[in-house]
Amino acid sequence: MGRVLGDGNFAVVKQSRLRSTGQEFGIKVIDKSKLKGKEHMVENEIEIMKECNHFNIVKLYEEFETRDRLYLVMELVKGGDLFDAITQSVKFTEIEAARMVKDLCNALFYLHSRNIVHRDLKPENLLVHRNKDGTVSLKLADFGLAMEVNDLIYTVCGTPTYVAPEILSEIGYSLEVDMWAVGVIMYILLCGFPPFRSPDRKQTELFAMIKAGEYEFVMPYWDGTSLYAKNLIGHLLVVDRTKRYSSIDVLSHPWIIFNGEAKN
Repeated sequence: MGRVLGDGNFAVVKQSRLRSTGQEFGIKVIDKSKLKGKEHMVENEIEIMKECNHFNIVKLYEEFETRDRLYLVMELVKGGDLFDAITQSVKFTEIEAARMVKDLCNALFYLHSRNIVHRDLKPENLLVHRNKDGTVSLKLADFGLAMEVNDLIYTVCGTPTYVAPEILSEIGYSLEVDMWAVGVIMYILLCGFPPFRSPDRKQTELFAMIKAGEYEFVMPYWDGTSLYAKNLIGHLLVVDRTKRYSSIDVLSHPWIIFNGEAKN
């Protein structure tokens, strides 16, 4: 195994090569001693990823284990993650952002049609695949919090910036939480900062803003951004989950259909 591509609380991802063919993979090495009490999360992640076969979702090829470690052999995505790309670019053109949102919603349409919710959508979990024509594609990764939805879920989880209001309100949630996160990610792609921000970095204040759905298109950062883009965000950052756009609604929106080039 070669260089480290990323690490988390109980795992590290390393670049590796199959000696017989030279084919490259990413191997997630999980330390079992750090997993205590969270074994079900990894079992769940493996079970869901094994079932997934979609261009915009990182592929899991196989898994094996030793006494101390679990090894997940996955598709190697060399372009880093979207968080790094945002840090480098600050913000993206509407054409670039529309492609990324389309990729994300294609992955979500695949998952949601199978009643699978991801629950941890954020730029760090979107890997950047560089295509031969110079464009980029996004691939959804890290299914540690993903689960099959059979009824409303009440577990509070996720990352504060991207968490949906119904999770915070503890009124029960479903697939729609992923679409709220899409709205937050799209907002960040187009201006470089999130829609819900506490000036004093107070989590209680941030959560109150999210539950109220209070955000605005701050000038001058949104000058020149099309009304179509703002319209789509407005249909995603909706507090009432029953009125929030689904993945198919997003994929049918003019901003996506015209690849971010729809004119006002």
